[in-house]
Amino acid sequence: MKADSIHLFDFLGSGKTIFEIPVFQRNYEWDKAQCEQLFKDLTIAAQNDTDHFIGAIVYVTETGNKMSHIYRIIDGQQRLTSLTLLLKALSDADKQDHAEIEEEYLTNKYLDDNNHLKLKPVEHDYEAFESVMNEMADYDQPSKVIDNYRLFQKLISNSDIDSSKLYEAMNHFNMVYIELSSDPNEENPQVIFESLNSTGVSLSSSDLVRNFLLMKLDSQEQSDLYKKYWVKIERMFATKTFAEFIRHYLVVKTHVSVKRNNVYGSYKDYFITEKLNSENALADLFKFANYYDQILNHKTEDSEFNRVLDHINVMDSKVVFPYLMLLMDLITSGEIDQGQANSLAHILESYLFRLKACQLPTNGLNKIVVGLCDLSKVNGNLKLRLLRLLKANFPDDRKLSDSLMEVDLYHQRNHLAKLALVILEEHRTKETIDFNDAQVEHIMPQRLNAEWRLQVTNADKVKEQFGGTLGNLTLTKYNQEMSNKPYDEKREYYQDSNVFLTREVAKTYDHWGKDTITDRTRKLTDELIKIFPMPDIKEVSEEEITGEYTIDQTVDVTGKKPVQITISGDDYSVKTWRQMLVVFLNDIWNKDSLNFDRIKENRQIDRMLFRVNRNPEKLENGTEIETNFSATVILAIIAKVSEICDITDQVSYTVR
Repeated sequence: MKADSIHLFDFLGSGKTIFEIPVFQRNYEWDKAQCEQLFKDLTIAAQNDTDHFIGAIVYVTETGNKMSHIYRIIDGQQRLTSLTLLLKALSDADKQDHAEIEEEYLTNKYLDDNNHLKLKPVEHDYEAFESVMNEMADYDQPSKVIDNYRLFQKLISNSDIDSSKLYEAMNHFNMVYIELSSDPNEENPQVIFESLNSTGVSLSSSDLVRNFLLMKLDSQEQSDLYKKYWVKIERMFATKTFAEFIRHYLVVKTHVSVKRNNVYGSYKDYFITEKLNSENALADLFKFANYYDQILNHKTEDSEFNRVLDHINVMDSKVVFPYLMLLMDLITSGEIDQGQANSLAHILESYLFRLKACQLPTNGLNKIVVGLCDLSKVNGNLKLRLLRLLKANFPDDRKLSDSLMEVDLYHQRNHLAKLALVILEEHRTKETIDFNDAQVEHIMPQRLNAEWRLQVTNADKVKEQFGGTLGNLTLTKYNQEMSNKPYDEKREYYQDSNVFLTREVAKTYDHWGKDTITDRTRKLTDELIKIFPMPDIKEVSEEEITGEYTIDQTVDVTGKKPVQITISGDDYSVKTWRQMLVVFLNDIWNKDSLNFDRIKENRQIDRMLFRVNRNPEKLENGTEIETNFSATVILAIIAKVSEICDITDQVSYTVR
């Protein structure tokens, strides 16, 4: 590695030099404010005739054709591109300096057309950059390259300082270059890149994964794999969705919950542990990205599976996407057929609908999905594994019925109300309904007028108590037209509705009020109980129920013995509940002593654990704790401590 300070023109003026921005780097993204600041720095340098430090450029050297030097930019490509655009704008503004700027700093006179320009941007920016450098005015696509070049032209034109003096001042720009060798036995560019990224503007986790997979390859292989896999994956997702995909992909592959701020680190660990190479890793990412895209857009080859995917998306339950990707991969590999996948997906769909309709917390789903993705614990029966993990918190028919009869589904679960109505309609027509096209109509309107108050006894009270329940809701495409009309007028309109569910209201009820709302809610609830059935949990015998549970699941462990506790991916064998408590607290202490201090600040935990009087056990840090508790209480203590330490989704245990 070589490093030194250098003036900008000495760096750019090197003969037969190509500054190549590798395909794995981000597109050019500098905004207006950053460009204006760069020009302001140039103005100050021109006025004061002083040097100005512009940062560092890190690159790997290679030898190209005709003894040219290729600098593959590892860090600083955004700044280098902006400086080049500024130089081009100065060149165009000052005919006297035009030839010198072009020949010395922007082009390679003696290299072929492909390497004629000194800076070679990523493919996304190349055409726009080439149009600027070659003064082609017909480029009309949105581009930061074009925008910032024109901004520099405007700033130069409006400046009180002559363009020639601004050009001279650019030689006051001082920088540090860090030259890395391409020899694999010397410094690792990836490690240096990660170090630089940790102190600058952070790249997204997907950027870091891309760089990790491509940076170690030669230029041609980088380009080939980027075009074959990465660019196709990138086109499927927005940046945020891309990072979420990689996180869910890792759940499938590692069977461990991955935190959003550790996606890149987890992927790198997975890559190294599995001894992957870049091409195999990219091919697998591409395969699962296609699964993910089909899940997001519910566009698989099976219409029944697509309906379930659509419903899960509406319920905003992306947490189960890893399991859905796993099912699709098992279909692809021939380990299960589409019918089996549909059956499992329907169970999951029923579980999610019931949880949300009953307003039950879903934060334990993450750990459940992690368990579902671990095929080593399936023992050949995916359905049994699914039922085993869902059983403890699966709302039964009574709980679902009670909730739907009372809950203001519209205001508290707006999407769920609309989804329930769409599904009820689909079961009547046997046709798929466009969820986005449908609107929820309140039969008794949200704003009552005098006519409604005359027609319905205690109308305001009825609306307050039952207005948002399922029985008072239906679907329409034109709810603004009839929203506040009295029921008899609405009924006439409903009779001609293109929505079966709405026509049914007009046919069944000749008036509208508390009793009719309650009656319809009961009927629709009974239908939903059948549409989202409770699976036959009796299939899961007591012997079979033994297995892994998340710490926030409600499980009757009477007569059971623990055999293992898993904490943040680490497995510990245990033989008793008391030992499990000790092992858990030792892990908390070893991984983060500050968390241990937080536990002691909780009065209830402090009173139960640290005021020893009956059966003390000593932890590894010398602290004595009370352990004379039942299995149920020990699980409650571990659950509470997990909540305090924010690791609830990372703790599970296995019983037999």
